[in-house]
Amino acid sequence: MFTHDRMRRGLLLVVGAAVANTFAAVWQAPQAKAWSLEEAAAPYEGTTIRTIGEALPPLEAMQKLVPEFERRTGITVEIEMYEHSEAVNKVMLDLNSKRGRYDFIIQPHRELGRFVTNGHVEPLDVFMNDQKLRDPEFKPQEQLYEGLWKEISWYEGKIYGFPFTALTMYMWYRSDLLSDEKEKQGFKAKYGYDLAPAKDWQQYRDIAEWFTRPDQGLYGTALQGKRHEALWYEWLNFLYSFGGDMLETKAGSECGPVIVNSPQAVSATEYYKSLMEFSPPDTLNYFWDDVMALMQQGKVAELIMWNDATYAVAVDESASTVVGKMGFDIVPQDAGGKVAQVEGWTYLIPTASKNKEAAYLFIQWMMDYEQQLEQHLNGGATARPDVYASADVQTLPYSKASMDSNEVAKPKPTLPQSPQMTDILVRELSSYLADEKSAQAALDTAAQEISALLGACAPMKFPPK
Repeated sequence: MFTHDRMRRGLLLVVGAAVANTFAAVWQAPQAKAWSLEEAAAPYEGTTIRTIGEALPPLEAMQKLVPEFERRTGITVEIEMYEHSEAVNKVMLDLNSKRGRYDFIIQPHRELGRFVTNGHVEPLDVFMNDQKLRDPEFKPQEQLYEGLWKEISWYEGKIYGFPFTALTMYMWYRSDLLSDEKEKQGFKAKYGYDLAPAKDWQQYRDIAEWFTRPDQGLYGTALQGKRHEALWYEWLNFLYSFGGDMLETKAGSECGPVIVNSPQAVSATEYYKSLMEFSPPDTLNYFWDDVMALMQQGKVAELIMWNDATYAVAVDESASTVVGKMGFDIVPQDAGGKVAQVEGWTYLIPTASKNKEAAYLFIQWMMDYEQQLEQHLNGGATARPDVYASADVQTLPYSKASMDSNEVAKPKPTLPQSPQMTDILVRELSSYLADEKSAQAALDTAAQEISALLGACAPMKFPPK
């Protein structure tokens, strides 16, 4: 088990001096009298607020909590749930039209720079400085993983939201297969070492090869190879672990040299493609929902997947045949050492929202310990260390993997051009997986286009070969 301080120290994300100034402005206002949610919500009784997010267990868990908020406040909360890409696209349509259909939105943090630059979302200072709205017991600078919060919900020193989910990806594996005595004997006879959860990518590949048995309906792994954001997200785990990155920067909002075609990136990409040999034949049509379903059905031995999907495989007996048979660990290591990617869906309030104050009250209420605990136990991925430290959460089979990954989380770009960067890489990675280009050629093209997109702040560090 890790201490609160150690977990927070592990996230070495750099922030500027503006952070301290923002804290001072937001949290030093005195409270005239005791605050209550019911009193704060009274002016908004009868209001309906609408939100949108990804149709996964964290949002489903939030929906179960909504009736309590409605009972206490008289504010109705309507939630729309869609697949990842559709949720993003619907939000962009609403923001660009300025219709204000959504009073708050739940979006992946890679979109934050674009939202801020276009003036689509509100800084939260105005709400957090309002003594009628702000609960003095909510102290996010103390109660959240500070590095994750700043990377997921801040932009250029300003607070725009709070983490709906603080996400990482890590290794899922079938612990029942890896502990089977017959499998252990056979594996050691072939590979010369003990069968155990993979600590490096060679071991991961050996395990994938060993358990690839198409005649039994079992595959060693499954890649998320569809031309979709899932491909980029999965590939990042290999990129980072091999010691590569997209840009040479220390924080997501920074611009810097393009290094996505480095030798480390090429090696990571070639290794990634090599795992197709041990994946189902249709793996280039899979995204995260597909590989999660394969694991739920017991058809895969190991894969790399999101922590907010673990509940659906490891706990939910109505959906999974492998409950009690799963193990979880940090992504295998290579030259990059222990590393995990920072990702997160964040609560944001659009500038066109018609009910901003009521939306803020709901977001603030959801960040409270009790709601965070309940949501996490039912499939969420909290940003509160005190929730991870609770006895109930410690019993979940994936808690340690989540905590370990949070300690070594690495930021990804949140620049306004981040969505276009993702599109470029999805296209080029797809061309490589489809044998249309070499890994070097695909990444060289991506590097050239990303450098041109970002301009003078992002020269290419590795000229195309």
